[in-house]
Amino acid sequence: MRHSVPLRTSRFRRETNGTVADFLVDTDVFVDHLRGARRFDAKSHRVHYSVVTRAELFAGNTATDLISVLLAPFRELEVGRAVAERAGRLRRESGVRLPDALIAATAIEYKLSLFTRNRSDFEKIPGLRTRDIG
Repeated sequence: MRHSVPLRTSRFRRETNGTVADFLVDTDVFVDHLRGARRFDAKSHRVHYSVVTRAELFAGNTATDLISVLLAPFRELEVGRAVAERAGRLRRESGVRLPDALIAATAIEYKLSLFTRNRSDFEKIPGLRTRDIG
């Protein structure tokens, strides 16, 4: 397992066209980055992640200090009442796993697109905008 955490974050810097996109990043993107399988480049986007992603990453086998360094430049979004209730409804109505429902509900409630490499995990969720990171 490769433990190279550095990534390009150009945090909150605007691109030449003056636009900065806000995205919620799914856990799989960070896992692939930590494993060295596919590098995550935040470019000049404002990156957010769910507290559920933090829990999923800490549940894995990667060193916790690496996870902390990886997540530090980004904004963590908590699961409050609105996110929890929406996630419960999404889980019941679409059958997605609860962690995915919580991440999807976070994206919807905060009006963010979800960057994921597992679009099929979220395709049954109405109102969720997903984007591939490539």
